[in-house]
Amino acid sequence: MAPLTNIELVSFLIIITARRFGFKSLISVYIFAFLEIMTYGIAIWNVMYLYVWAILVLIVILFRKIGNVILYTVISGLFGILFGTLCSVPYFMTGGISMGVAWIISGFSFDITHCIGNVVLTAILYIPITKAYNYILNKTLK
Repeated sequence: MAPLTNIELVSFLIIITARRFGFKSLISVYIFAFLEIMTYGIAIWNVMYLYVWAILVLIVILFRKIGNVILYTVISGLFGILFGTLCSVPYFMTGGISMGVAWIISGFSFDITHCIGNVVLTAILYIPITKAYNYILNKTLK
């Protein structure tokens, strides 16, 4: 899905995994971040993954007992729209308020795309993937 700017399955997969495995899902988050760094090299944007995806895991853990597709679609959409703001922390730290605000404003159109992509993917995939995921895990973990 790389050609589709800011439309990705990572948020959705983290939601599904965090619901099932809780804090253990952070292992997959950090493996993903490590693979991104190994593939594309270390840069500020992939270092952000070390905390941004962990925030999503923590949010999902707070609601993990609730199995409502609408809840996770909303969480996924809010995460998409706030992704650039969450990623702005290093820019505030290195360039000050003006650089952090400029980062947020310049990336807002990408955050809108990210939000829409997350909402559509989660709304369509949540129920069938959750059922398949639970079926496979229940069969293999017995």
